Amino acid sequence: MENLLKVKDIVNGIANNLDTHDYLSFRQINKEVHDVQLSNDIDSKIWCNKLLLMGLSKTETPNSPPPIEDDGVKEANQTDIIDLFGTYKYFNESNAKEIYSIYYRTFNPLVTKLLNNNYSHFFPQQYEDDPLNQAKILKYIRIYNKSCSVCESSKFRKVETNLNILKEIFINSILHEMEINYTTENFEKAGYFMEILLLCHEETNAVEFFNSKVEFPDINKIPFPSMSELLKENEGTDSYKPELDWSILDSLIFIPYRDFLNDKVILIDTLFKDHYPVVLQFIENFIQQTLLRTIDQLFTEIDEDNYLFLNFFPQIYFKVINRLCDELNDSMNGGPKFHIAVKKFFDVYLEPQILNYLTLFPNYYSEFLNKEFKKYQQEIESNEVEQNKEILNSIRIQNEDLLQNEDSDNTNTNKIDFLTSFTKIFKLSNNSRIHQQNTQEQLNLAYNLNLISKNLQNIKDLISLPLCYKIFEFTREKIEDIYRFMVIETLVKTINLKCQEIFKHLLNQLSINHIKPAFEKAISLLSEYNPNDLKSIEINVKISSKVQPLVQFTELINIGDIILQMISIFYKNELLAKKILDKNKDFLNDVIQCKKSFENIVDDYVADGLNIGINKLMDEIVFLFQTVQLADDFNPVTPVMDIKPTKCAIQVVELLNNHSFLLNGATDKGTIDVYQQEIGERFFNEVVKNIKRNMISTDGAATMICDLNYYYKFMAYKLKQKNIVPLFVALKNIGQLYLISGKDSKELGRMICDVGKFNGIFSQEEVYEFVQRRSDWLRVKRDVEKVMYGLGMKDCIIM
Repeated sequence: MENLLKVKDIVNGIANNLDTHDYLSFRQINKEVHDVQLSNDIDSKIWCNKLLLMGLSKTETPNSPPPIEDDGVKEANQTDIIDLFGTYKYFNESNAKEIYSIYYRTFNPLVTKLLNNNYSHFFPQQYEDDPLNQAKILKYIRIYNKSCSVCESSKFRKVETNLNILKEIFINSILHEMEINYTTENFEKAGYFMEILLLCHEETNAVEFFNSKVEFPDINKIPFPSMSELLKENEGTDSYKPELDWSILDSLIFIPYRDFLNDKVILIDTLFKDHYPVVLQFIENFIQQTLLRTIDQLFTEIDEDNYLFLNFFPQIYFKVINRLCDELNDSMNGGPKFHIAVKKFFDVYLEPQILNYLTLFPNYYSEFLNKEFKKYQQEIESNEVEQNKEILNSIRIQNEDLLQNEDSDNTNTNKIDFLTSFTKIFKLSNNSRIHQQNTQEQLNLAYNLNLISKNLQNIKDLISLPLCYKIFEFTREKIEDIYRFMVIETLVKTINLKCQEIFKHLLNQLSINHIKPAFEKAISLLSEYNPNDLKSIEINVKISSKVQPLVQFTELINIGDIILQMISIFYKNELLAKKILDKNKDFLNDVIQCKKSFENIVDDYVADGLNIGINKLMDEIVFLFQTVQLADDFNPVTPVMDIKPTKCAIQVVELLNNHSFLLNGATDKGTIDVYQQEIGERFFNEVVKNIKRNMISTDGAATMICDLNYYYKFMAYKLKQKNIVPLFVALKNIGQLYLISGKDSKELGRMICDVGKFNGIFSQEEVYEFVQRRSDWLRVKRDVEKVMYGLGMKDCIIM
């Protein structure tokens, strides 16, 4: 035996498997074991291992507590069992044995009781009636017992078993006391026992106890209102802004749920304080078991066609956040970020509903816009039908009056007057029967022309600016509703795409169902409009036959331009400012392409309409040239003493003045310039045709030049289009061709040859055509052509 004790490994193996009492005796077995085999260094390691098993920290730092001397041990013996683990948390090799001895003397008597199944008067006397500290003692015994888990494994297991039995008895008594106090609503005392449970790591029992006492609101008892009850019955409220009676939902759902949660938050803080997190789990259960079912029932039982869901889900969602998150009390148990955590729970559990809304709403929005535009179109058509009836009734009444008057006086034709230039079209016979037939035809014509006239006057109503404004405002509000979901990070990309989709639906519906039909109808009416027909008949009806097609179409252009500006503002404020779209990164995005396409469509319609309008303007100018421009204006029988612009020129310029500036303020300068230049160029061509249509004498040349100067002044000083002015300068020079006397026909020939005089506007052949309109052309023709085609030496001069 003595030889075995000389083997160091054997001695260490024995020492490591002995309980504290036996180890101390074994070390004293002889001097060699004490001084050599279990020297102070090895001895310190054994005590250090026991303390490490108990969870104490070994330290070698200068801040480590100094070794405990004799006085320190005496003081430690007086340390309360409750404070022991708080007092001695650190050790080093020099004081490990002394610190462990303090724990040993304190807890070994209690461990001995457990080994002997002695549970009566188990706790120290001062803690017999202090369950909180009793729980701490049980906890400390378990920690201390771990020091025996290696060297005294059988003892360790038995102590653990008996400690569990004692703890179970203790926990049952705590639960019983907590039940009594909770039932009597002594929640502060119940919270005291809850703290003991948590101290004993009985979190499951604690939570189960609380859950067993809480009943979530029964949604089956909620008297959900009908859709008609839920929607406010407010006269004047349009379909764009339906309103919910929030007081109903507040009183039935949101306020009761908020008060329920606030009561339970206070109760949880009282019971659990900040010892164990319960409130977030409770709110999560509330969302799963109550709130989600409530929302589902709200949107299924009373919302058969998804009207409530598609129009009010965002408001209901944020009402939930406001009532059940923002208005919740602060929670000690929930911590400083309690409301943020609750908000995340709502976002997570309601995300499927949000995604469903984001999926369904764009199509619903598109259908809604389609119905609104179609509704407006039907109103326009209905008003048109009523208007047509009024016109027809008015014509019928006059028809009857005319026929009655003809029986008494066939010569009374004051109510129907035809211009002489259109007698071929509207020719009346002296025969009474034919006269009546023609009268009927004229009345029918009057009806059709007045109908066209009235329709032209209504062109500006084809596009409704108030309707478009309402739709833009409705769209802005819906995008604002959707954009509020941006706080949910997982939905950011989806929200951006859905907002872009809504904007595309806006442009498509606006284009297909409003802008396109309006401009197509306006252009059709402009095409059918014939100012000459309207001027060829005068019927005494209340509806005026005087129309200005370009004026009416310009008003439509103005409205279209306002809508384009509204789209631009909407695009910048709602898509770019909110970063729903990045125009630098997403320049190929189909939203931008859709916007450009819409703008191009409007521009094309404007161009087509203006072209037709200009055609009609030119038709009126031609009409004036053909009817007001008299044959003797430029070829007077007697010399004209008072040289001034002709009546025709004055009326033509007045017509140009009334129409050339219609677009000012209605669209961009580029469009205005193109429009005015087109008018100038086409008017120039009509003036050229008018000159070639008339015979011009030397005496009448002054009058014609006066007309040309009148046109030039309008173009140069009023219209101010630089590209057009040279055309009318050339026309003024053309006027000089007619001032030259027939006696100086050679000079006339030289002028024709001087193409540079006309700045390249007219070729020699064209100038020759102008000269042919001279009244004395046959007399001067030979000399002129001789100069042009066969000049002699005497006819040439050196310049």
